[in-house]
Formats: sequence, C-alpha cells, structure tokens
Amino acid sequence: MSKPSVSVHRVERVPSNVTRYLMVFAALVLPLQAADPLADVFARLDKAATGFKGMTASIRQTVHTAIVNDDTTENGTVKLRRPKPGDTRILMDLTNPDQKTVAVEGDQVKIYLPKAKTVQIYDLSNRHNAVQQGLLLGFGATSAEMKASYDITYVGAETLDGQPASHVKMVPRSKEVLQNMRQADLWLSNAAGYPIRQRIVTSGSGDYLELTYSGVQINPSLSDRDLKLNTPKGVQIQQVGK
Repeated sequence: MSKPSVSVHRVERVPSNVTRYLMVFAALVLPLQAADPLADVFARLDKAATGFKGMTASIRQTVHTAIVNDDTTENGTVKLRRPKPGDTRILMDLTNPDQKTVAVEGDQVKIYLPKAKTVQIYDLSNRHNAVQQGLLLGFGATSAEMKASYDITYVGAETLDGQPASHVKMVPRSKEVLQNMRQADLWLSNAAGYPIRQRIVTSGSGDYLELTYSGVQINPSLSDRDLKLNTPKGVQIQQVGK
C-alpha cells in the first residue's frame, strides 16, 4: 500500500502576525532578564569597602517612638575608624539640642554628658554578636559580610537630599540580634556606595533609630587619639551593668 504523499513548502519569510507575537513575547521576557539591582548594590558596596579605613561626616540622629508618634532629633558629627575587619571605633559628638559625646570601642560604649558631669560606661560583651552585626550596616562592610548576617532585599531607587540612592531592607538571621533589631533599612549612595541613611527598627511596634549622613569624607587622616573620649577631671563614672 503506497504512503500518501506529503508536500513540504519552505517558508522564506516569517509571517507578519507571527513576528508580532514574537515581539510581544520578547517584551514580556526581556525585563525578567534585566540586571539584578541588588547585584549592582553589592558591587558598589564591595568597591567602597576596598581600602576603607575610616570616615567623618555630619550626622542627624532621630529616635522615633511609635506609640506616641514622637521624634527626638539630635545633630552633630561622627568619626569612624576601621583599622582592620572586626575592629571598628566610633566617636560621635552631638551638640544640638543637648551636648553629649558617644564613644564606641570593642564591646564598650561610653557616653559623656557634660551638663551632668557624668560618663556612663556600658559593657556590651554579653551582646558581642549583636554589636558586631550592627557595625556591619554600611561603612567598610563587604557584601559577603552583610549577606552572612542578614537576609537582604532590594526595595527600590530613591533620592535623598538630591542624591540618587538604592534602598535595601536587611533582616538579621540571628534570633539573638532580632531581639534588639527587627530590621534595618539602608539608603546607599549610587555614586559612592556608602550609606546616606540608616534606619534600625528596634521593636515590633515600629520604634526606630535613624541616622542621616552628609558631608561624608572617606579615609581622612585619623588616629586613635582622634577617637578618644576626652573628659575633664572630676567627672562621675557610672558603670551600667552588662
């Protein structure tokens, strides 16, 4: 029994209606294949971390209390020195509305209150991991260090004080750290890769600490002496428990 003949027609040109379908399909698929914005953020972070030793900046600190919708804002300057990974030292001078100086070195925080002529010393050695993870929020930290301690998601592109920035949300992986930090939001400069703003949510009700930086100088000449807390003689020392 002979097989029915099958005629084959070679089409030299794709019909226009098929072309339109292909274009629509491409329009749907190509955005899914676009560059990952979070990968770009990590690349800028790593570039900024290379050779980072320290910074100085003007700072605005805002403490938000959600239950009464109240903001307490202080202004001043900050110096940060990171001679090696895991060794970060900070000196923050707040001058408005009330003067105080905060020094961070290792697991110890000292707060000098000139009006009260008092230095409060906080020993945070029992919360070492939480302190170290908090110090990873931006300046000098690599993307690998941050990803090891946080689940990080890209929120979007925003502009702060005229600077294009990338907003990322970071949730601590550690249950210990989650007790004091529910999440952290960073707004990272697209041009420089360092934080323009940090917001640390400290409670389930929405309380947060927000730090906004301006006039940032990277790797200025800083010594340990520049970050030493200097106090006059006769100040009262208060040791605050662990």
